[in-house]
Amino acid sequence: MNPSSVMQKVSQYMFDHYSKDSGALLVHLGALGWILGSAAQIGVVVGDKSIDKEQKRFLLPQEAADAAVNIGMYYSICELIKKGADKLVEKGVFLTDDVANAISKINPLKSVESAEWKTLFTKDELKKNLTKLLNDPDSLDAFKNLSIDEKARAKELAKIALEKLESHKDNVGVVSAIAASVLACNIVTPYVRNIAASKMQKHFTHEEAVQIRKTQIKENITTINPLPLSFKAFNGYNAFSKVKI
Repeated sequence: MNPSSVMQKVSQYMFDHYSKDSGALLVHLGALGWILGSAAQIGVVVGDKSIDKEQKRFLLPQEAADAAVNIGMYYSICELIKKGADKLVEKGVFLTDDVANAISKINPLKSVESAEWKTLFTKDELKKNLTKLLNDPDSLDAFKNLSIDEKARAKELAKIALEKLESHKDNVGVVSAIAASVLACNIVTPYVRNIAASKMQKHFTHEEAVQIRKTQIKENITTINPLPLSFKAFNGYNAFSKVKI
């Protein structure tokens, strides 16, 4: 495949998905950074010849658990906060005066104050996202009785309002993504990772103790004289316990 064609497809994909949603780009690139960093850390442990197999047996699961916590917590927290912020904008809960003013003017026959922009829509319409409403002004109940020229003007006004809304939503997405990233990386993720690491350490310490005990039993607890095959169940008796068969 032609490299330039690949780059063109990647560029087109990035434009289609992130040109109006920079916050999502920040979240996804941040998660990708965690994935690559975690993969590199695990790769170092796997490829380091100075670490013996027994140490790797404990280190690899620990690194994998850290990676899962880092990636999972970062992405889930950032995505949740980012989507919550988007929802506030889409439902008109968090709008700037400029956006509210643009929406209040979409009906050329009914001028309302910016604070009363919701009166231009029905209750059922307000249940939908604002971007969907402004993308399809012909479906709005208030526009059904407009003339052709009035509808054309209403579409222009709705397009202007939509552009302002999308720009505002993009800005809110960026701010929420950055705030969520700070929260995830510096507060929540380290706390959860410490809890997970503590549990993993206890688990592996217990396993190591069991392995050591098994080795001690194998080396130190035997019978003085080999028993017949029919007494195989007694082969683990302590040679120093003075048990006589």
